[in-house]
Amino acid sequence: MNAQPSATRWFALTVLLAGAFLPPVDFFIVNVTLASIRADLGASPGQSQLIVSGYAACYAVFLITGGRLGDLFGRKRMFLLGMAGFTAANLACGLANSPQQLLTARAFQGLSAALLVPQVLGAVRALCVDEKDLARAMSAYGIMMGLAAATGQFAGGALVQWSPFDWGWRTVFIVKLPFCLAVMLSSWLAVPETGGMGKARLDLPGAALVSLALAATIVPLSEGRDRGWPLWIFLVLATVPILVAVFLRHEKRLAASGGMPLVDLRLFAIPSFRRGVLVATLFFFTTSFYLLFGLYQQEGRGADPLHTGLAIVPYGIGLFIGPLVTAPLVRLRDRLLAIGMAIQVIGYAGIGLLVALDASPSALLASVLLAGFGQGIAFPRLYNTVLGQVPAASAGVAAGIVNSSLQVGASISTAAIGSLFFSTLASGQGERAYAHAFAIAQGTLTTALFVAMLIAIPRRSERQAA
Repeated sequence: MNAQPSATRWFALTVLLAGAFLPPVDFFIVNVTLASIRADLGASPGQSQLIVSGYAACYAVFLITGGRLGDLFGRKRMFLLGMAGFTAANLACGLANSPQQLLTARAFQGLSAALLVPQVLGAVRALCVDEKDLARAMSAYGIMMGLAAATGQFAGGALVQWSPFDWGWRTVFIVKLPFCLAVMLSSWLAVPETGGMGKARLDLPGAALVSLALAATIVPLSEGRDRGWPLWIFLVLATVPILVAVFLRHEKRLAASGGMPLVDLRLFAIPSFRRGVLVATLFFFTTSFYLLFGLYQQEGRGADPLHTGLAIVPYGIGLFIGPLVTAPLVRLRDRLLAIGMAIQVIGYAGIGLLVALDASPSALLASVLLAGFGQGIAFPRLYNTVLGQVPAASAGVAAGIVNSSLQVGASISTAAIGSLFFSTLASGQGERAYAHAFAIAQGTLTTALFVAMLIAIPRRSERQAA
């Protein structure tokens, strides 16, 4: 792939990053519009939750399979298929006339995102064969995520508040359609095919087992708190170790017989990959911050959707500038994951403390910016750590594994830290009650990120190998 002219290769990477921009924007943009959707469609609280969690669950459950499909049958082909599905699902969401229609469209949107996103990271790994190019591409990926966070949070509130063409909440889906179509056309013309293994077959039993294991983890954790933690939640969670054990046994037997397993378990023999996956599981505990900070702003402080979106914009700005500032720091590259997470821990601790002390809004915004800046430094290095020593032929499934780990962490944090928040809040009302509950939850989240930061510190043997 390096035989391609550099400008052509980087244009292809830009198109791929534009496609990867859409799923995170969709997550952020819908979070801010839930109240409007619920009022217009008459959705119940449970249905409102499923509008977010149904998308996230379908996305997380099929990421590993989506990544492997790209490795086997071509990443460009799967990227285009995922983009087509994502575009159609956006249109269906914008035209939905009932909660059931919207939920179905959101589930299909999550499936399409699971097919789309791993191809981007898999193709980046295939197109960037040396460390310098991979680091630059991952920095660009981090910048894109920052733009997605800032754009999604602000646009969700702004589009609902301004309601162009009187479309209301539907605008957040319809407005993305021209962008989706432009990315599809550009990728068809400019993105080279990577992956594809001739007559290789997808390991269907392995795909079914890993998808069941992920579903048995993510769905109960996503739904448990809202349903009052019924017995079936714990029974389903109890099946996860069994499913994982059966999956691992199947993969080992398939590899021993000369077949091609869904996941090459030799990936976990790579120290940087193994460490990166563990960090990734804790890294997206930050998902609970977005949810609870929004609740504190809207229900505690009485902010409208626009100002709630504006309150989180500094986080997106920090995500954007973090990779830009640290990209030239070549000598620190192997330590940037731990350094970024340390800055993020300081920012998150500051947010919880400032909310608890009812400090000035400007100080709180500065701490939100600092937390985003730290994540902006760490996020691209997390992917670089995971993918740096992975063979290009397995890059898609490796990307799927790390993205699934991120989503599992997001589900665990939303369930556990969200439950802690609501238990602390109890029947409390007003800004101080919400501030107290938020500060306790934020302290728990900060502790989890601190543990992840310690794990992220590279071992001497890994630095020497790099």
